[in-house]
Amino acid sequence: MSLIYEPKGKAREYSPLALNVYSGGCDHQCTYCYCSGIMRGGWSDAPNPRNLLALTKEAAQARRQILLSFMSDPYCSAERTHRKTREALGVLRSYGCSVAVLTKGGTRCLDDLNLFHGWQDGRVKIGATLTFNSSVHSRQWEPGAADPGDRIDALRQLHAAGIKTWASIEPVIIPSESLAIIEASLPYVDAYKVGRWNHDKRSSAIDWSEFGKSSVDMIRSACKQLYVKIDLQPYFEPGYLTAEEISMETLTLPDRQQERILV
Repeated sequence: MSLIYEPKGKAREYSPLALNVYSGGCDHQCTYCYCSGIMRGGWSDAPNPRNLLALTKEAAQARRQILLSFMSDPYCSAERTHRKTREALGVLRSYGCSVAVLTKGGTRCLDDLNLFHGWQDGRVKIGATLTFNSSVHSRQWEPGAADPGDRIDALRQLHAAGIKTWASIEPVIIPSESLAIIEASLPYVDAYKVGRWNHDKRSSAIDWSEFGKSSVDMIRSACKQLYVKIDLQPYFEPGYLTAEEISMETLTLPDRQQERILV
Protein backbone atom coordinates (compact mmCIF):
# COMPACT_ATOMS: atom_id res chain seq x y z
CA MET A 1 0.00 0.00 0.00
CA SER A 2 1.31 3.45 -0.95
CA LEU A 3 1.95 5.99 1.77
CA ILE A 4 0.98 8.92 -0.48
CA TYR A 5 -2.43 8.35 -2.03
CA GLU A 6 -5.27 10.11 -3.87
CA PRO A 7 -8.24 10.86 -1.56
CA LYS A 8 -11.68 9.98 -2.88
CA GLY A 9 -15.14 11.48 -2.38
CA LYS A 10 -15.49 14.34 0.09
CA ALA A 11 -11.88 13.98 1.19
CA ARG A 12 -10.77 15.20 -2.24
CA GLU A 13 -12.09 18.67 -1.30
CA TYR A 14 -9.09 19.02 1.00
CA SER A 15 -6.23 17.91 -1.20
CA PRO A 16 -5.35 16.01 -4.39
CA LEU A 17 -2.89 13.84 -2.42
CA ALA A 18 -2.62 12.79 1.22
CA LEU A 19 -0.31 11.06 3.67
CA ASN A 20 -1.27 9.54 7.02
CA VAL A 21 1.70 9.34 9.38
CA TYR A 22 -0.25 7.51 12.10
CA SER A 23 -2.87 4.76 11.83
CA GLY A 24 -5.35 2.84 13.92
CA GLY A 25 -6.34 5.61 16.30
CA CYS A 26 -6.00 9.15 17.61
CA ASP A 27 -5.62 10.41 21.15
CA HIS A 28 -7.77 13.49 20.48
CA GLN A 29 -10.85 11.27 20.97
CA CYS A 30 -13.24 13.55 19.05
CA THR A 31 -16.76 12.23 19.51
CA TYR A 32 -17.77 13.32 15.99
CA CYS A 33 -14.79 11.63 14.28
CA TYR A 34 -15.71 9.70 11.11
CA CYS A 35 -12.69 7.40 11.43
CA SER A 36 -14.14 5.41 14.31
CA GLY A 37 -17.13 4.55 12.12
CA ILE A 38 -15.28 3.50 9.00
CA MET A 39 -12.75 1.46 10.99
CA ARG A 40 -15.58 -0.73 12.36
CA GLY A 41 -14.42 -0.96 15.93
CA GLY A 42 -10.72 -1.01 15.13
CA TRP A 43 -10.16 2.63 16.11
CA SER A 44 -8.55 3.41 19.45
CA ASP A 45 -7.08 6.34 21.38
CA ALA A 46 -3.55 4.97 20.81
CA PRO A 47 -2.29 5.96 17.33
CA ASN A 48 0.23 3.67 15.68
CA PRO A 49 3.30 5.30 14.09
CA ARG A 50 3.69 4.17 10.48
CA ASN A 51 6.82 2.89 8.81
CA LEU A 52 7.86 5.72 6.44
CA LEU A 53 10.83 4.04 4.78
CA ALA A 54 9.09 4.06 1.39
CA LEU A 55 8.28 7.76 1.60
CA THR A 56 11.54 8.85 -0.05
CA LYS A 57 10.70 7.05 -3.28
CA GLU A 58 7.08 8.25 -3.30
CA ALA A 59 7.97 11.85 -2.47
CA ALA A 60 10.28 11.96 -5.48
CA GLN A 61 7.27 11.29 -7.72
CA ALA A 62 4.67 13.49 -6.01
CA ARG A 63 3.89 16.70 -7.87
CA ARG A 64 0.59 17.82 -6.37
CA GLN A 65 -0.24 19.06 -2.86
CA ILE A 66 -0.02 16.45 -0.08
CA LEU A 67 -2.21 16.76 3.03
CA LEU A 68 -1.14 15.55 6.47
CA SER A 69 -3.43 13.87 7.55
CA PHE A 70 -6.92 12.38 7.17
CA MET A 71 -6.53 9.39 9.49
CA SER A 72 -5.40 10.50 12.95
CA ASP A 73 -3.94 13.93 13.65
CA PRO A 74 -0.37 14.70 12.57
CA TYR A 75 0.10 16.56 15.87
CA CYS A 76 -1.74 14.29 18.25
CA SER A 77 0.10 14.06 21.56
CA ALA A 78 1.78 10.85 20.35
CA GLU A 79 3.86 13.02 17.99
CA ARG A 80 5.90 14.30 20.92
CA THR A 81 7.09 10.70 21.42
CA HIS A 82 7.29 9.24 17.92
CA ARG A 83 8.05 12.32 15.75
CA LYS A 84 6.62 10.65 12.64
CA THR A 85 5.21 13.93 11.34
CA ARG A 86 8.61 15.56 11.69
CA GLU A 87 10.19 12.61 9.89
CA ALA A 88 7.68 12.89 7.04
CA LEU A 89 8.09 16.67 6.77
CA GLY A 90 11.84 16.30 6.51
CA VAL A 91 11.51 13.93 3.55
CA LEU A 92 8.81 15.98 1.80
CA ARG A 93 10.78 19.18 2.23
CA SER A 94 13.96 17.61 0.83
CA TYR A 95 12.05 16.76 -2.36
CA GLY A 96 10.38 20.17 -2.63
CA CYS A 97 6.86 18.75 -2.26
CA SER A 98 3.81 20.97 -1.77
CA VAL A 99 2.46 20.22 1.71
CA ALA A 100 -0.67 21.23 3.63
CA VAL A 101 -0.93 20.31 7.31
CA LEU A 102 -4.26 20.18 9.17
CA THR A 103 -4.30 19.68 12.93
CA LYS A 104 -6.19 20.14 16.19
CA GLY A 105 -2.91 19.85 18.08
CA GLY A 106 -2.49 23.60 18.55
CA THR A 107 0.99 24.81 19.42
CA ARG A 108 2.49 21.31 19.13
CA CYS A 109 3.05 22.10 15.46
CA LEU A 110 5.46 24.87 16.45
CA ASP A 111 8.00 22.15 17.29
CA ASP A 112 8.54 22.00 13.51
CA LEU A 113 8.62 25.73 12.84
CA ASN A 114 12.23 25.43 11.69
CA LEU A 115 11.10 23.03 8.94
CA PHE A 116 8.31 25.33 7.76
CA HIS A 117 10.75 28.20 7.33
CA GLY A 118 12.49 28.33 3.97
CA TRP A 119 10.31 25.66 2.34
CA GLN A 120 10.85 25.47 -1.42
CA ASP A 121 8.87 28.32 -3.09
CA GLY A 122 6.85 28.69 0.12
CA ARG A 123 4.72 25.69 -0.84
CA VAL A 124 3.77 24.71 2.70
CA LYS A 125 0.78 25.82 4.74
CA ILE A 126 -0.33 24.94 8.26
CA GLY A 127 -4.00 24.75 9.17
CA ALA A 128 -6.15 24.24 12.23
CA THR A 129 -9.55 22.61 12.46
CA LEU A 130 -11.64 25.20 14.33
CA THR A 131 -14.84 23.87 15.86
CA PHE A 132 -15.65 25.78 19.05
CA ASN A 133 -14.67 29.06 20.65
CA SER A 134 -15.61 27.80 24.12
CA SER A 135 -13.19 25.57 26.01
CA VAL A 136 -16.16 23.93 27.72
CA HIS A 137 -17.74 22.80 24.46
CA SER A 138 -14.37 21.73 23.10
CA ARG A 139 -13.67 19.53 26.12
CA GLN A 140 -17.09 17.93 25.70
CA TRP A 141 -16.72 17.06 22.02
CA GLU A 142 -12.94 16.72 21.51
CA PRO A 143 -11.43 16.04 24.94
CA GLY A 144 -7.89 15.22 23.80
CA ALA A 145 -7.48 18.02 21.26
CA ALA A 146 -5.79 21.33 21.97
CA ASP A 147 -7.89 24.06 23.55
CA PRO A 148 -9.41 26.54 21.04
CA GLY A 149 -7.23 29.30 22.48
CA ASP A 150 -4.13 27.18 21.94
CA ARG A 151 -5.08 26.61 18.29
CA ILE A 152 -5.54 30.34 17.78
CA ASP A 153 -2.18 30.96 19.43
CA ALA A 154 -0.51 28.51 17.05
CA LEU A 155 -2.04 30.31 14.07
CA ARG A 156 -0.93 33.64 15.51
CA GLN A 157 2.66 32.52 15.89
CA LEU A 158 2.76 30.87 12.47
CA HIS A 159 1.32 33.99 10.85
CA ALA A 160 3.82 36.21 12.64
CA ALA A 161 6.61 33.95 11.38
CA GLY A 162 5.47 34.41 7.78
CA ILE A 163 4.08 30.87 7.34
CA LYS A 164 0.90 30.46 5.27
CA THR A 165 -2.07 29.58 7.50
CA TRP A 166 -5.52 28.18 6.87
CA ALA A 167 -8.50 26.91 8.84
CA SER A 168 -11.10 24.20 8.34
CA ILE A 169 -14.49 25.15 9.78
CA GLU A 170 -16.04 21.72 10.08
CA PRO A 171 -17.91 20.14 11.76
CA VAL A 172 -20.22 23.02 12.60
CA ILE A 173 -22.03 21.68 15.66
CA ILE A 174 -23.01 24.98 17.27
CA PRO A 175 -23.11 27.67 14.54
CA SER A 176 -22.61 30.57 16.96
CA GLU A 177 -19.45 28.89 18.24
CA SER A 178 -18.11 28.38 14.73
CA LEU A 179 -18.80 32.01 13.84
CA ALA A 180 -17.09 33.16 17.04
CA ILE A 181 -13.94 31.14 16.35
CA ILE A 182 -13.84 32.41 12.75
CA GLU A 183 -13.97 35.97 14.06
CA ALA A 184 -11.25 35.27 16.62
CA SER A 185 -8.97 33.71 14.01
CA LEU A 186 -9.37 36.26 11.20
CA PRO A 187 -6.20 38.27 12.00
CA TYR A 188 -4.04 35.13 11.73
CA VAL A 189 -5.60 33.00 8.98
CA ASP A 190 -4.98 33.44 5.25
CA ALA A 191 -7.66 31.08 3.93
CA TYR A 192 -10.73 29.13 5.07
CA LYS A 193 -12.57 25.98 4.08
CA VAL A 194 -16.14 26.09 5.45
CA GLY A 195 -18.43 23.08 5.68
CA ARG A 196 -21.23 21.81 7.87
CA TRP A 197 -21.97 18.90 10.23
CA ASN A 198 -22.45 15.55 8.54
CA HIS A 199 -23.18 11.99 9.69
CA ASP A 200 -25.42 13.14 12.57
CA LYS A 201 -29.21 13.56 12.53
CA ARG A 202 -28.98 16.52 14.90
CA SER A 203 -27.52 18.60 12.09
CA SER A 204 -30.96 18.79 10.45
CA ALA A 205 -32.06 21.27 13.15
CA ILE A 206 -29.46 23.83 12.05
CA ASP A 207 -30.32 26.70 9.70
CA TRP A 208 -27.51 26.10 7.22
CA SER A 209 -28.53 28.99 4.98
CA GLU A 210 -28.14 31.44 7.85
CA PHE A 211 -24.84 29.98 8.99
CA GLY A 212 -23.48 29.78 5.45
CA LYS A 213 -24.23 33.41 4.59
CA SER A 214 -22.96 34.69 7.96
CA SER A 215 -19.68 32.79 7.69
CA VAL A 216 -19.05 33.70 4.06
CA ASP A 217 -19.84 37.38 4.63
CA MET A 218 -17.49 37.50 7.63
CA ILE A 219 -14.62 35.86 5.75
CA ARG A 220 -15.16 37.97 2.63
CA SER A 221 -15.20 41.18 4.66
CA ALA A 222 -11.72 40.31 5.94
CA CYS A 223 -10.51 39.71 2.36
CA LYS A 224 -9.49 36.12 3.06
CA GLN A 225 -9.41 33.28 0.54
CA LEU A 226 -12.39 30.95 0.82
CA TYR A 227 -13.67 27.58 -0.32
CA VAL A 228 -17.23 26.54 0.54
CA LYS A 229 -17.56 22.77 0.71
CA ILE A 230 -19.96 20.89 -1.54
CA ASP A 231 -22.36 19.88 1.26
CA LEU A 232 -22.89 23.53 2.24
CA GLN A 233 -23.14 24.98 -1.27
CA PRO A 234 -26.84 24.08 -1.86
CA TYR A 235 -27.91 26.38 1.00
CA PHE A 236 -26.89 29.53 -0.90
CA GLU A 237 -28.98 31.40 -3.44
CA PRO A 238 -27.84 30.86 -7.04
CA GLY A 239 -24.96 33.16 -7.91
CA TYR A 240 -24.16 34.09 -4.29
CA LEU A 241 -20.89 32.16 -4.28
CA THR A 242 -18.17 33.00 -6.77
CA ALA A 243 -16.53 30.47 -9.06
CA GLU A 244 -13.39 30.57 -6.92
CA GLU A 245 -15.38 29.96 -3.72
CA ILE A 246 -16.76 26.68 -5.09
CA SER A 247 -13.59 25.40 -6.77
CA MET A 248 -11.66 22.71 -4.92
CA GLU A 249 -8.47 24.02 -6.51
CA THR A 250 -8.79 27.54 -5.06
CA LEU A 251 -6.79 26.83 -1.91
CA THR A 252 -4.52 24.11 -3.33
CA LEU A 253 -0.82 24.96 -3.30
CA PRO A 254 0.96 25.10 -6.68
CA ASP A 255 2.38 21.87 -8.07
CA ARG A 256 6.06 21.13 -7.72
CA GLN A 257 7.76 21.81 -11.03
CA GLN A 258 11.39 20.97 -10.38
CA GLU A 259 13.04 17.64 -9.96
CA ARG A 260 14.52 16.59 -6.62
CA ILE A 261 15.83 19.53 -4.59
CA LEU A 262 17.93 18.89 -1.51
CA VAL A 263 17.99 21.44 1.33
